[in-house]
Amino acid sequence: MKQSLAAILLLAAFAVNAQAVTVDVYYAHLCPDSVRWVQDQLLTLNPTLLNAITLDFIPFGKAQSVNNGQSFICQHGPAECEGNRVQSCILNLLPNQQAKVNYVGCQMSFTADPRGWECAFRSGVNLNAAESCVEGTQGTTLQLEAERRTQLISPAFIPTIVFNGQFNQALQDRSLTDFAGIICELAGLSGVGC
Repeated sequence: MKQSLAAILLLAAFAVNAQAVTVDVYYAHLCPDSVRWVQDQLLTLNPTLLNAITLDFIPFGKAQSVNNGQSFICQHGPAECEGNRVQSCILNLLPNQQAKVNYVGCQMSFTADPRGWECAFRSGVNLNAAESCVEGTQGTTLQLEAERRTQLISPAFIPTIVFNGQFNQALQDRSLTDFAGIICELAGLSGVGC
């Protein structure tokens, strides 16, 4: 009991001192570099640091829409387009950041089901709602919004990590190997996980 109370007090003190940091992750479903970033940087992040940021996942990569979403062309082929769409729908249905991180962590793995439904099932999302989204206009709308947001930063590399709404090439380069260090600096944190 004393240990858990001490941990809660430590987390509360940590949260009080943290500055808000938003992180937009522009990635693609079958992109090996995106998989490596999720596995090596995001999933290794100390839970305290994860709670110090607000994450937004944008699964689109270097794709492009044709005829306002009638179809999409993706760097790694049609399966990536389908996976981006599935991820957009699942992420839209998940209730909180931790659920989204768990889902992306499951799906962005070299051993994951390429279609994305196994991780969707594991996430606890309503699969009927997810399938309706993927096969309906909502999936197209979500992917067009992902395209719009991606075009605003015109990423040269996927994944692209944007901090506090501003693309910065130095932070982008560093985020591929020191994501935690950037969060510590931007949030003004030291100690736990830094």
